[in-house]
Amino acid sequence: MKLLITEAALREVGGVPDGVELMVFDPAVSPRGFDAAFLSRELYFGGARDAPPPAWITFVDALMAERGLKWLQVHSAGVDRQQYRQMMARGVRLTTAAGANSVAVAQSAAGMVVAMARGLPRWIGAQARHEWQPIKPPLPADLQGQQCVILGLGPVGLEIGRILGAVGLRCIGLSRRARAEAPPGFVATGTYGELGTLLPDTHWLVLACPLSAETRGMVGAAQLAAMPRGAGISNVARGGILDEAAARDALARGALGCAYMDVFEQEPLPADSPWWDTPNTTVSPHAAGPAAGNLARAAGIFRRNLDLYLAGKPLINEAES
Repeated sequence: MKLLITEAALREVGGVPDGVELMVFDPAVSPRGFDAAFLSRELYFGGARDAPPPAWITFVDALMAERGLKWLQVHSAGVDRQQYRQMMARGVRLTTAAGANSVAVAQSAAGMVVAMARGLPRWIGAQARHEWQPIKPPLPADLQGQQCVILGLGPVGLEIGRILGAVGLRCIGLSRRARAEAPPGFVATGTYGELGTLLPDTHWLVLACPLSAETRGMVGAAQLAAMPRGAGISNVARGGILDEAAARDALARGALGCAYMDVFEQEPLPADSPWWDTPNTTVSPHAAGPAAGNLARAAGIFRRNLDLYLAGKPLINEAES
């Protein structure tokens, strides 16, 4: 096996088994002749989905050009990028780093639910205006006992439910397939098709699912209108799952009480995007997941997969074509 890998990723991996020939990535040279690759996170630092860094582009261009590529490990949990789908369509096995940043993403998503419930965005706005705003009735509702629907039961969704369940919310998780038992923190689970029946009693909707044909546009104007007035959304999934225009309209009218938006249909978010000024909305630059330990965790997933690949065994987090 000939493996294309960056020097930084190799340091995190800590060595490779005998029989693996290393090709250390040099952005100034177009690599050729490798049959496996690790597309690591540090190549993406400072980039956005629609504006990736030059080194990332060079690495991916090499992947696309290498017809002998058989296996690719990527740094992300999602595989919705067009390049990934094209490589999979030609037979490349693709594995993800799902789980490497799940705790950080979940902490961001769950933390913002608690922060929004307690009024943090309003406090920040008042501070920016130098205004002292004592709380007046109606007082913030108790989180305990409120219903929270979490779309997606991968590592991120499961951790969100564990955290928010501990806070006291009634967490219901929805995914593609039904589960026999509710995971820790959840009172129940179901399938995406049950979303409509749950929304009238849902105070918090957390998006943590992959972008796919099934989930694209899953939350639109009709779904938002079905939620109780003043409900909140925490979105750490992918742009395209939520109808952004419908969400902004609901927030402007007060039908939605608040929103945390970490992902968007266009990234980076343009300076003239209406999201920057949408009421009761907190925006972050697809930054829910970065954490110091992510590189080592992703490298660990790759290293385990490398051993499995060489042994001809099933791989961790292999994507479905």
